[in-house]
Amino acid sequence: MIGTRWLLVTQLISLVVLALLAAAVLFAAYDDTHRRPAAVRDRTAPAVLEVAAARGALVNAHLAARDHLASELVDGAGTDETYRTYMAAATQSLSRIADRQVAQEEGKRELSTVIALLVVYQEAVGRAIEHAEDEALSRAWRASADTIINRGGTGILARLDGLQRDQLRRLGEQTELTDARRELWWWVEKAPLVPLLALVVVQWQLQRRFPQRLNPFLLLACAVLLASWLPVRWAADTQKGLDEARRELVAVAEPQQGAKARGESPRGEPEETRTAITGARTRVEEVLDETSGSGRLAGLIPAGGAAVALLSWAGLQRHLSQYRFRP
Repeated sequence: MIGTRWLLVTQLISLVVLALLAAAVLFAAYDDTHRRPAAVRDRTAPAVLEVAAARGALVNAHLAARDHLASELVDGAGTDETYRTYMAAATQSLSRIADRQVAQEEGKRELSTVIALLVVYQEAVGRAIEHAEDEALSRAWRASADTIINRGGTGILARLDGLQRDQLRRLGEQTELTDARRELWWWVEKAPLVPLLALVVVQWQLQRRFPQRLNPFLLLACAVLLASWLPVRWAADTQKGLDEARRELVAVAEPQQGAKARGESPRGEPEETRTAITGARTRVEEVLDETSGSGRLAGLIPAGGAAVALLSWAGLQRHLSQYRFRP
């Protein structure tokens, strides 16, 4: 009798511990996966897109200034409307980046330098136009402006590229299924098998010792454990959404890396540039918003672990009570 009671107690403790451990591992992995979409949607994606918008507008502004200086319309009175429109768009994007960039302190310093250089660049462009009648002096100021924006390593575009690389690196950390996360999910997928196998063994042992063929509480516990693979599928769908969002953002940002503000003509109106950025932003938000529903279901995991523990207790309690007062 004492041996049977100790067996039942050991079975109960084992089932409860295994169920809670499996739920804890699943919840940790699930929560990590579903915390990331909000951070990407609300912070990282806007930061990447605003840097891309600022860079594109600056390139077009520089090309517009160059074309204006080369035209017969320049009269020394000031910049033309196209240049001013592009520069306003670039300045607006840079002001948004200040609150959204995700490159931490280094990103803040880089952005401050870019803003300071932009002031110097605008001054050089203004002087080039102001001295348009003096070809040599105007050419010198124009060369200075070109150097400020295009200089490798320390120019405005190079610094924005560096900031964008840091942000894309952060984006990768938030969205990629790293080796550590892959290993964690490997264990998560196997975790429910342990308490499920333990329930099968307990059910078999109970059939040998008691007349009851099947324990309904333990069968329900098995059903809950089988249902625990649903969050694994939901998390996989969320990871696919993160991967798709990363591809959208990289497709916008990477083609700009290293490109100089040189070419035959400005590449599209500011409205077209903003439309491309807005399109990417909309697609990213749609993809990541689809993951919010499964993110709200995270509470089902600890509830499921508790349910398995309670069902295990209920399934064994009746047999434990039979041996409580027996000699």
